[in-house]
Amino acid sequence: MDLKSLDEKLSRFLRPATYPVALSMVADREQLPPAMAKAADRPSPMLVCQGVTLARRYGWKVCLTPQDMVCPLGALALGFAPPTDEFLSGHTGVPNWVCDDAARSVVAEAIPKLPHGQAGYMIAAPLAQADWEPQLIIVYGNPAQMVRLVQALVHHTGRPLNFSTMGGIGCASYISQALITGQCQLVPCGAGDRIFAMAQDDEMAFAIPYAEVDKLLSGLEFTDRAGLRYPVTPYLRFHTEMPDTYQALMKELADED
Repeated sequence: MDLKSLDEKLSRFLRPATYPVALSMVADREQLPPAMAKAADRPSPMLVCQGVTLARRYGWKVCLTPQDMVCPLGALALGFAPPTDEFLSGHTGVPNWVCDDAARSVVAEAIPKLPHGQAGYMIAAPLAQADWEPQLIIVYGNPAQMVRLVQALVHHTGRPLNFSTMGGIGCASYISQALITGQCQLVPCGAGDRIFAMAQDDEMAFAIPYAEVDKLLSGLEFTDRAGLRYPVTPYLRFHTEMPDTYQALMKELADED
């Protein structure tokens, strides 16, 4: 499907406040779209979630390399750095909000990680501006908008959408886990996304592997016809009982007629 048409359909059914993002992991420079090859020459030190936010809020095309990484957890998740024995043992003190080395070791093992060296670039752009076929589409929105995407999937399978969260390292879920499994991911925004990438209190992320796009769109269309929509259409055809004084005045006005 044409990406501009896809963007229009997502906007019609979801009305997101920020741009849906096209994202891919690219092995080498020769595979980069022309505009991204230019961006790759500019150092852009930042977190992965910051790069996604630049695409979804500013409408920028973003290209990040291993040299741009400032968050070690994002670098590990994207395969831009190898997980060291020290990190896997939990002895590095990262993440610093976990109680001890044993718990940190569990976190280190649990982070979805792309194979080290598999990709040399992460590229992202507003969906309508992308000039390549993305591996993923990432949509941020409020819980009611995210539920519409879940409903679109459940329409086809009848199965619940399962997801896991650690309260942080969201890029490992909406990029790495989505690519590893080929399945859509619903991701509550964690600490980094909120502190450094300005995700708002009411925002969540939803990652859609490109192979799932047609199924998800058909689910959105069918469930929209069935009455599941965003903005939510509340039932309004009920009888409202007004305060006594209002009822008395209404009766008086009716009697005047």
